[in-house]
Amino acid sequence: MAELRASVFTQHYRSVVTCGLAAFDEAAGECRAVCECAWASRGGDCGERYRAVADAVLSWAAENRDAARFLFVVTERTSEPVLLARLSAFKRSVAELFDPSAKYTPAGRIHVEFLVGLFFRVVAEALGGEVSTAALRREVLSLSLFLSGCSTRLAE
Repeated sequence: MAELRASVFTQHYRSVVTCGLAAFDEAAGECRAVCECAWASRGGDCGERYRAVADAVLSWAAENRDAARFLFVVTERTSEPVLLARLSAFKRSVAELFDPSAKYTPAGRIHVEFLVGLFFRVVAEALGGEVSTAALRREVLSLSLFLSGCSTRLAE
C-alpha cells in the first residue's frame, strides 16, 4: 500500500518540496482571491477597505485553518528560501491592492507594506498559538488606525 501511495505522490510531485510549493501556491491563491473580492466590494477610504480585507482574511483563515497555518506560520518557520520568496511576493501582492497604480508616494507605499507585514505577523502569532478568533479579530482590525490619515479614493 505504501508503494501505491508513493507512486501516486510522485506522479504529481517530484519531491516533498514541490508538494509544499504547490500547497503554498494554492493557499496564497485562495487568500489573494478573498482579498481581491473584499477590496473590490468596498468603496471609501483605505481604512474601510483594509477592514473589509482583514475581515475577509480572518473568515478565510477560520474556515481553512490548516491552509492558513501553512501560509502564515509554517512557511516562515521552515526558513526555506523558495517558500520565503513566495511569501514575500504574496505580501507584496496584497500590499498592491492598496497601491494598484502607484498613486502613493514611496513613503506611503512603505507604510502600506509595513501594515500588511504587521497584519501577517499578528495572524501568524495567533495561528501559531491558540488565540481566540475574537481576540485575533480585535487585534487585526485595530491596525486600521495606521490608515486613519489615508483618505485617498483609489480608482476602481
